[in-house]
Amino acid sequence: MKCSLIATLCSLFASPLMFAADIPQSLTVETPDGWNVKYRGDNGIQHYAVTRNAGSSDLLMFSPWPVKDNNRKQIPDLVKQLADGFVDMVDKSNGLITLKARKYKVEKIEGDPFSGSYVLFAIQGGVMQAMFMVGDEEGIWNGQFTGTSKGWAEALAILKGLKKR
Repeated sequence: MKCSLIATLCSLFASPLMFAADIPQSLTVETPDGWNVKYRGDNGIQHYAVTRNAGSSDLLMFSPWPVKDNNRKQIPDLVKQLADGFVDMVDKSNGLITLKARKYKVEKIEGDPFSGSYVLFAIQGGVMQAMFMVGDEEGIWNGQFTGTSKGWAEALAILKGLKKR
């Protein structure tokens, strides 16, 4: 229940961003055994949802960042802004979500060709919430992960392995 609530709140927070621009870019998403990739590319919107097989709450979602003027150098600052917004949203959730710690650290994602940054929050009840951005010379992708610690480790490997089609 908490995972779906967190995912719903975060998607409401990010949903205006998903519809702001049309960025023509497709990815190859390689996953370990037990993960499934669903791609939605209708109406000029690209959205990837990567989930574990039935019985798991792990969910990795990402879409193109709609602002075309951004470059990879801005990713750490943009991720910090997303994290600050998430902390504010949690503060206003009237106790529906409780962070184990409000402080966070912006970490690097180093892949080829995509690299970027993420922040990771531990939520009471054992749920992990990550917000991230990865990019190459042509554009930036942003998204989130909600699920287990093990799931985040595998999701991070998926992000590091993203390739262009």
